[in-house]
Amino acid sequence: MRYQWQNRKNPAWDYPEVYSMVTSHYDQIQVETNRSLGQVRLEVKTLRGEHYESILRQGVVLREKDLRTGALIDLGDILSIYAKEVSSLPDTPILSLIGGNYGILTEFLGHAERITVSDKSFLKRLLGLPKTILQAVLRWLKGTRSQWGYYRRHIRFADIFDMGLIAALTYGVFTYNFDYLSAGATLLGTALFTGLVDWMIRKREPWLLKVYASMGVALFALYRGYFFQ
Repeated sequence: MRYQWQNRKNPAWDYPEVYSMVTSHYDQIQVETNRSLGQVRLEVKTLRGEHYESILRQGVVLREKDLRTGALIDLGDILSIYAKEVSSLPDTPILSLIGGNYGILTEFLGHAERITVSDKSFLKRLLGLPKTILQAVLRWLKGTRSQWGYYRRHIRFADIFDMGLIAALTYGVFTYNFDYLSAGATLLGTALFTGLVDWMIRKREPWLLKVYASMGVALFALYRGYFFQ
């Protein structure tokens, strides 16, 4: 298994360098380091809500703590469970500062990759926002185009007939009394009826574009009739 570690750096922090990862069981491991002091803070947060901390300096354990309760406890057996994951940390000097405690190796053996995460300023994130929005819009358009191709390939003559029937009945009800509520209810009922015909008589799934279009227009008509009529 190849582990992925995220690496962040900030000189203003008490521990200027931070590595973090999520295990295959969705537990979170964080290794914070102050190289000038030779100090490492090892933090583990489990999926069950347990939260532990161990602070080491030059291979000597200074403090072990249950952060959920605030109690000082022996974490030898608990943190040794994560020895394999922490040993995959792609930074030999930090592993040597841990000093072999909890069964953690003192040398990186090459079974992980480091992903550098830059802490951008607010101005940089703001300037990069248009690019992010443009990329999201392009992804949406690409997905919409592929979905339209799927709907177009699955249309049948019966679906065209159903759409015509739905539109005709809805228009007839609306022009009879100009009531959006009645038109929306008719549209919704007719669409449901044609869907049941697809399921029970034609023995196939309803055409999704027919379902989405009918539901969207019916909900708009009901909303328009209930609040503005």
